Amino acid sequence: MRQTTYAANRLMPILFCLLLAGCGSGDDLARVKGTVTLNGEPLEGAIVQFQPTAEGGSPSAGKTDAKGRYDLMHTFDQAGAMPGEHVVSIRTAAAYYDEEGGEERVPAKYNDRSELKRTVEPGNNTFDFEL
Repeated sequence: MRQTTYAANRLMPILFCLLLAGCGSGDDLARVKGTVTLNGEPLEGAIVQFQPTAEGGSPSAGKTDAKGRYDLMHTFDQAGAMPGEHVVSIRTAAAYYDEEGGEERVPAKYNDRSELKRTVEPGNNTFDFEL
């Protein structure tokens, strides 16, 4: 029960912003897509999150497909991310949602202690991550 509560508490801020169209106007969002590989292989089922470093910024997230491709969503119906610098975290979805057997395969330096930063420019952005 405690693990479920912990996972829900980690997920709530992201879900809250994704549910609200008011988390940023959406008018100034930039498209962000790319691929994620782990040890040279596409990483399927990973959550890629971009968290703006600017105060008051709303996160964007996407889930990788079988080929490791992701496309960020700011809300459920708005694609993209806010322009500016972001801290990027990548973790496997099963571990992210604290599912049974959901052992994290991505090293902590790419999620809990992320060292990844990217600057989103207006327009289209492609960020590939080779972990």
